[in-house]
Amino acid sequence: MRNASSCKNGEEMSTEEIPLGIKLLTGLNKVLIRQKVTAFPNNKYVVLAPDSSVVFYAKEDSGILDRVLGGTSRAFEINVFDTEKKEVIRLRRPFTMGLDVKMDVAVCGKAVSVVRKEVTFCKPIININDSSDKPAFRVKGPVFTTSECDFELFTKSKQRIGVIRKKWSGMAREALTNADNYVIEFPADLDVRFKAAVIGTCFLIDFMYYEN
Repeated sequence: MRNASSCKNGEEMSTEEIPLGIKLLTGLNKVLIRQKVTAFPNNKYVVLAPDSSVVFYAKEDSGILDRVLGGTSRAFEINVFDTEKKEVIRLRRPFTMGLDVKMDVAVCGKAVSVVRKEVTFCKPIININDSSDKPAFRVKGPVFTTSECDFELFTKSKQRIGVIRKKWSGMAREALTNADNYVIEFPADLDVRFKAAVIGTCFLIDFMYYEN
C-alpha cells in the first residue's frame, strides 16, 4: 500500500485537501502517547511527535452502562482529531460476546483496518488486518504485562519493524491514576492508514491491560 493518504471516498487527495494531522503523521517514525488525567470518566489522550509537538487529540465516547457493565471489555468509540479540530481517525470497538475482541479503524471516514485480539494462553497477540480483514501485521506482547514493557510489531513474514512501548509513568501516576505513557515506533514510510491502526492498537492495549 502506498504511503499517500486516501481520505476522500477512497481516492487520492490533493496536498491541500489532506488534513493537517495526516500530513504530520506521514513522515514520522515515532509518536508519543500520553493519557490525560481529567475529572471525566472517559479516556482522553494526546499524540505527540518526537519534538513534543501535538499531532492528535483523542477522546473516548462510551456510555455509563458500557463502563459499569462492560468494564475494560466495554464497547467504545474513540474520535481522533488534529490540531485544527478535524476528525481524522475513528476507532470503534463493538460489543461482542465471548473471546472475540475486535476494533474497526477508519481514516477520514473510510474503513482501513480491522484489529483483532488473538486467543492465546501465554503472550498476548493482536492482529492488525487490512480493510478486508486479511492479515497485515501482528503485535506480540510479553507473557506478563508490567508497568514498563514492549509490544513488538511484526510483518506477516515475522520481521520486527516496530514496537508499542509502555513507559513507566512515575509512582504517583501509576498508583493513583489510569494515566499511562507509550512510545510507538514504526517505519517512516509505513502507509499512514496502518500507522493509524497501530496507534489505535495502542489505545486498545491500554484498555485491555492497563485500565484499573
